[in-house]
Amino acid sequence: MESLADTLRRVPILAALKEEHLEMLSKLANIRTFSQDEVIIRQGDPGAGLFVIIAGSVNVTFREKPGKPEIKLNTLSKGEFFGEMSLIDGYPRSATVTARDETQVVELDRWVFLDALRREPNIAVAMLPILTRRIRSLQEHTASF
Repeated sequence: MESLADTLRRVPILAALKEEHLEMLSKLANIRTFSQDEVIIRQGDPGAGLFVIIAGSVNVTFREKPGKPEIKLNTLSKGEFFGEMSLIDGYPRSATVTARDETQVVELDRWVFLDALRREPNIAVAMLPILTRRIRSLQEHTASF
C-alpha cells in the first residue's frame, strides 16, 4: 500500500513539493470518508481546507441564488482536488461538492497549506493554470444561462 506522501505527490499542485514538505503535510492531513450523496462542502460555508480525492468521485455544483436550480460545474475523481479557492483567499465556499459514490479524501488544513506555499512558492505557480482553467469553465457554464 502506498504512503499518503506518495498519494499527495501525484496531485499536480503538490508535485513541486520537496519530500520533507510532503511528509509534513501527510502527517498533518486528515483522511475522511463520505457516503454516496453526502455533501462534503456546501456553497457559502466557511472555507478552511483543501481536499484531494484518493478514492471515489464527486459532483461540483453551484446555485446562483436561493430558489434557483443547481448548475453542475464538474465531476472530479481520484487524484483531483477541490476547495483550493477558499484555501487561498479564506472566503466562503463558492460551490457545493457532493460524493457521487463512497469517496475518500485527504483534507489539508488552510494554515498548513499556506505554510507549505511560503516554503515552496512553486506550488502557487503550479496552481495558476489549474485555477485559470476552472475559472474559464465556470465562465462558459454561466454564459449559457
